[in-house]
Amino acid sequence: MTQPSTDLGGGVPGTTLAEDDLAQQHPVLRRLQVQGQSIGAGARSGAVWAVGTKVGSQVLQFVGTVVTARLLVPSDYGVTAIVFPVIAFANILTSLGLGTTIIHSRRVTEKMLSTAFWINGVVGVVLTGVVAALSVPLSRFYDIPQLVPLLCLASLLFTINISLVPNSLLERTLRFKQLAVVEVVSLVLGTATTIVAAVLGAGAYSLVIGPLVHQVTDSSIKWAVVRWRPRALPDRASVRQFWTMSRGITGSQFLNFWSRNADNLLLGKFVPLAELGNYNRAYALMKLPVSQMNTMMGRVLFPALTRLRDDRPRLGRAWLRALSTANVVTAPIAIGMAVAAPAMIEVLFGPRWLGMVPVLQLLAVAALPQTLTTTVSGFLRAVGKSDTLFRLSLVTTAMSLVAIGAGLPWGAVGVAVALAAKFYLEVLVSLRPCLKEAALGWSDLARAMSGVWLATGALAAAGLAVRVWAGGHLAPWEELLAQVGAAGVAYVGVLALVDRGALRQAAEVLGAVRGRRSRGTATSGPAGG
Repeated sequence: MTQPSTDLGGGVPGTTLAEDDLAQQHPVLRRLQVQGQSIGAGARSGAVWAVGTKVGSQVLQFVGTVVTARLLVPSDYGVTAIVFPVIAFANILTSLGLGTTIIHSRRVTEKMLSTAFWINGVVGVVLTGVVAALSVPLSRFYDIPQLVPLLCLASLLFTINISLVPNSLLERTLRFKQLAVVEVVSLVLGTATTIVAAVLGAGAYSLVIGPLVHQVTDSSIKWAVVRWRPRALPDRASVRQFWTMSRGITGSQFLNFWSRNADNLLLGKFVPLAELGNYNRAYALMKLPVSQMNTMMGRVLFPALTRLRDDRPRLGRAWLRALSTANVVTAPIAIGMAVAAPAMIEVLFGPRWLGMVPVLQLLAVAALPQTLTTTVSGFLRAVGKSDTLFRLSLVTTAMSLVAIGAGLPWGAVGVAVALAAKFYLEVLVSLRPCLKEAALGWSDLARAMSGVWLATGALAAAGLAVRVWAGGHLAPWEELLAQVGAAGVAYVGVLALVDRGALRQAAEVLGAVRGRRSRGTATSGPAGG
């Protein structure tokens, strides 16, 4: 079967995934490493598995969101919109960039792995206690008594999130098949738990119980697959190595936290929970295609680009091809949501969620630039520019805080307008160092993306034309079907005319996914590969 024509390092004889002599690497790496696999073959195989997983995960997560939203009310999502930013902030302290160091280091030792494990585990237990202790003052600050039990329950995520080392080992050795299976199984169990809990009347608690089950499943299976256990105590030299390599990454994660979560934390203080719930669901719906695809691209690209960091021409081609591939999928979904939002929300979520329509339309339009900027972190980490990443995070965080502050007096809609403007300005700031490192210009980026953007514009025009033509005379489900059909035809048609290569590449990836899935079902189980 023809593989996707991605330029991620293939075609160079003798270029293998191991940079040092494999015999000198840690035994677990020797066992997990696919012998003789080239960077290109590993990345293409990873792309196939990752795309297939993310498409399936995206569908499952979307279905779970729709079902759960019909069982809960906006205020349930409003209170958890305050809980999860607190958890996300503390979660940065749990990881501390340790996984990036394991993937990026040329040689991995037992002391390094054991040190990462003990840091991850001890910090997780401490943070569980800290968040539980903060639950009472936070509840008083927001005047929401329900925050106390919700924060205490959610804080357990830190203690059970001990998969950092096995996950990093699987990513370093490009074992994307195992990662794909683990992700799907964990997501299925977590989503099912959330839905069952909501049916049983757990309310906002169901939105916390599901992630707990997801995390337990994820950690358990990854440990079973890797079969590594810590055999050393924390080592001072390893701690210094982790700090040297990860301090810029951790600092940028702290800053990005405020950039991504200040809106929920501030809106939670100044607007009703129902309005915050509408904003939170709209933001999550907008981020679903973007975050899913870019998580996949980051998982595949970071290990591959790390091994191409000394070959800048190939590095640049790989990055541009990855951006184009990601946008073929994410751009039409994001803009399509903006165009079809009124009919889509009423059909899928029900009339009580129509308050999220204007916010979703604004944020979905803002998703287009995010499909470019969310790859910046992985790219700069791959080329060892964590200090640049930290400085860049300072700028983008300041932009976010200014935008949120400017929009806050007008509530959720005002914040959405301000953030949409900020996301477009961020492209100019964030992509500049990446283009410089890859020896590329803005014209190279424009050429790589122009076909997808033109086709997305045609999609938007077709969807809007259907809405005007319908004029309120069609039922919401009829209007939605008409918009999807017209927009889909317009997108594929224009893309076939202006960038047939991008369309062919997307078709090859999907075809390879179907073929790999059918072979995998017949020949392997979850831990295979």
